[in-house]
Amino acid sequence: MSIVWVDKNSKISDMEISDEFFMVSADEMGDVVARKLNELGEGGVVLVAENENEVIGYITTSEMIEVLAEGENPLELYADELMVEDFMEVVEDEMLGNVLPLLSERYPNAVVVIDYGGKCKGFFSVNDYKDALALLGYYDQSQEPQTPDEWKRRGIAMSSMGRPEKALECYENSLALVGDKEGAWFRMARGFEATGRLKDSSMCYGRVCAANPNNEDAWLNRGNVSFQLRKNKQAAKCFLRALEIKPDAVKPLLNLGLVYTEMGLTDKAIAAFNKAEAITGENGDLWYRKGNIYDKAGDTKKAVKCYEKATKLDPGHEEAWFNLGATLHSSNKIKRAAKCFEKALLINPANADAREALAICKEGRGGLF
Repeated sequence: MSIVWVDKNSKISDMEISDEFFMVSADEMGDVVARKLNELGEGGVVLVAENENEVIGYITTSEMIEVLAEGENPLELYADELMVEDFMEVVEDEMLGNVLPLLSERYPNAVVVIDYGGKCKGFFSVNDYKDALALLGYYDQSQEPQTPDEWKRRGIAMSSMGRPEKALECYENSLALVGDKEGAWFRMARGFEATGRLKDSSMCYGRVCAANPNNEDAWLNRGNVSFQLRKNKQAAKCFLRALEIKPDAVKPLLNLGLVYTEMGLTDKAIAAFNKAEAITGENGDLWYRKGNIYDKAGDTKKAVKCYEKATKLDPGHEEAWFNLGATLHSSNKIKRAAKCFEKALLINPANADAREALAICKEGRGGLF
């Protein structure tokens, strides 16, 4: 399982439960279980089911080794003789904040995620949900961390509690114990990013990309940091690399469009957003972004059409209404512009820029800002 950055209101299904697992019946032989574990690789688990839906236990490589150490041949035993029964089932739609305190009280060896029909949707282990607990600020405060995982969890907890500098110290201690590891460098990069040390963050993301050239998230985040550092060409390369790894990923497409917009590459920016739209379907925010591209390029007519499309698809898009008003005002269409600023204020009465722009329209003054 790969932990993403979540909060207590996130659902279990919002977490990336990516551990590989395979289901076998209780009377399956150990040799079959061993083959499946070998195919699944590190982190894989075989779930033992009494019928198609009801999981009654699980088996990892550790269980096979333990039986072997006791002098028995695990290949000759049945799955229900090899399995561990200490697990807990949670429904995928349950809130993380409700589940994790229960886990910390019961402390099962593993958690099986199911849907409302009882069908298995995923699995995560002790270490996985310890990480999840840390995301919500739950961690063992009784003693100083000794292992890389303990330092990592304290760092995650510090981050979730709004203490990025402390989190960074913990990540550095974790990295010092494990050496040049992909996950440790990724957390360091996140830590530096959270504290505004963008050059250090970029360097760490670079180490992640070197360790695993197919880490899409690292390339995406490295591109984001490069964009913040105004290194647009480098950012574009990172987003393009992320798209090579996962061509249908929307985030790098959107960010690539933003970079191309900043670089004045109108056609490329529009193409990136069009490709994103082909994946997500028509939506107001993409038309808003297209409007920004044409506005920056000085093509007022196309910008207005895009902003109008954005507000039609998403009448609550405050920024689209404001930018539509600003573009109309620049074309001396004052009455229409005023209506747009009024719409923006209806959505957000605290929008000071929209209030000032509306006053300028009513007073018949010149430029907005």
